[in-house]
Amino acid sequence: MADYYDELFKLCGFEDEEIEEERARIEKALERLGIGSEDMGTADSWVRQNHDVTLKGVRKLLGAWLKELIDLVLARDEGKKIVYFGFPAILGPGLMLSASSEDVFVCAPDMVLDHTMGQIFNKLTPILEAGEANGLPSGHALCSLWQAKIGGVAMGMIPVPHLALASSYYCDMGSKADDLVTAQYGVPVAYIDGVMDSKWGEYPNYLPERVYYLGAQINQALKKAEKVLDIEIVPDAWERSQKYSLPFRDNMVRLVELMKADPVPVSVAELELMEALSASSTGRGIREGIKAMEILTDEMEERVKAGRGVSEKGAPRVMLRAGHTSDPRVTRLVEETGLAVPLTFILGSWGGVRVKPKENYNTPGEIIAGYEMAGGYYYGTDAQIQFYEKAAELMKLDGFIATYIYNCRPVATISHPQKKYLEEKTGLPVLSLEVDGFDSRAYSAASLRTKVETFAHMLKAKKKSAKV
Repeated sequence: MADYYDELFKLCGFEDEEIEEERARIEKALERLGIGSEDMGTADSWVRQNHDVTLKGVRKLLGAWLKELIDLVLARDEGKKIVYFGFPAILGPGLMLSASSEDVFVCAPDMVLDHTMGQIFNKLTPILEAGEANGLPSGHALCSLWQAKIGGVAMGMIPVPHLALASSYYCDMGSKADDLVTAQYGVPVAYIDGVMDSKWGEYPNYLPERVYYLGAQINQALKKAEKVLDIEIVPDAWERSQKYSLPFRDNMVRLVELMKADPVPVSVAELELMEALSASSTGRGIREGIKAMEILTDEMEERVKAGRGVSEKGAPRVMLRAGHTSDPRVTRLVEETGLAVPLTFILGSWGGVRVKPKENYNTPGEIIAGYEMAGGYYYGTDAQIQFYEKAAELMKLDGFIATYIYNCRPVATISHPQKKYLEEKTGLPVLSLEVDGFDSRAYSAASLRTKVETFAHMLKAKKKSAKV
């Protein structure tokens, strides 16, 4: 028998038999999230407004996020040992924990809430407000992702975890916010520290000691996780963890190749669903996401062959640092000004400009650290600038929109040096755009439109004059 949520879940890629099989779990999760029949109309129009649901792969990606949400909400009820990590995160430790025991559930809950309560139900604001009322007040440049996480726990939507993996190797606020979770709920924290400071121009010739240090931090966190969760990390945990990350990477390579087409075949708002899933889920969400990717890349290939896309042929091509996690309108704004967005930083790091470690390492932590240091994201400003340079050549870019989050120190501190050096080294214009990529209450699409439209006008004029 159909219920009030059936049509929305079908819109989000669920098959009839999946809904029937999970009906009890769906209803229990929706009740805890405070979602009722009165929310379905808003959610339906919000999804249709912001996503290309004519693509089956997009619908399945939305479904993958919903499945991850259901698993998250019910994890403690179903006897799981819950581990939360922050975003962005070194995913390896979480993958290894998940691969070692079926009783362990590991995810980035803030990103799950953003992509479901934000992108599907459009009900994220009350969660953010709950986070502000429970230790992360507004007006203090505190991370909106952490407000979502704290708010979700405070409202009883998501369970209190058994362990937190703190991300102080990149986000200095992460470890402090995890301390807040410890103070409020008594949750143990496994800290993973690192050093992002480096000599300008040193990358990719970083010192091996940096890998050993970060690797030791990861190993230490894994040992604490074993003790807290009462599990043993199996000897082949790393190999098991690659079962899903390798197919994801292979699909991403194919996808990035298709995004080289002119016109660009799909909106980057759809690809944000996929790239964020890879850094947020270690369980059912990423497994379902890989299936959705395969469908989507086939659909993209059909569009490329037919010469169809979401931008005009010959539109200026820009790289966006990242899409908005909770409000796709902010991401789509760029394309609405007549620009083509073939790449984001995360898309490129997975499927385009990928660097392998220079050496072979022995311990699990060192293996993970080797890949992260080689990738450059957790290294330093000049490493990220080198990535942008390579991306410009790879995707034949005409410019960059370097979004930065004012309340994220690792991102905000590179915004102006990044613009200066990129313009000097590539000769391409850079729009350094301040935005909150997780919360659109202060930086809505409307508030950003004038800046992006002006930049788009300049790029179009430059591209036109170059043809004369």
